[in-house]
Amino acid sequence: MNKIVHKGNVALEEYVLKGNRISILEGVLYFGVSNPYEAIRRLKQKGFIIKKSPVTMAKILTRINKQLKVDHFKNLPISDINMHEWWLSK
Repeated sequence: MNKIVHKGNVALEEYVLKGNRISILEGVLYFGVSNPYEAIRRLKQKGFIIKKSPVTMAKILTRINKQLKVDHFKNLPISDINMHEWWLSK
């Protein structure tokens, strides 16, 4: 992960502007942002083109576990749960 300079929503926005993909789980875990949708909406209002796609929870947890240790309930079907990730269109 890149060095985080700012806190909360600003840090989340900078993270996305540096080319990283972000999900709700990452927004909460990495930056403590309770509503990452709001940060994404603000980027769109600033004129940035933000793309979104569905991904499995398993993919997001794999990405998170490169930075943090996160477990899930063992009987939770994480490969069947779809979430979204956002990124800056180039």
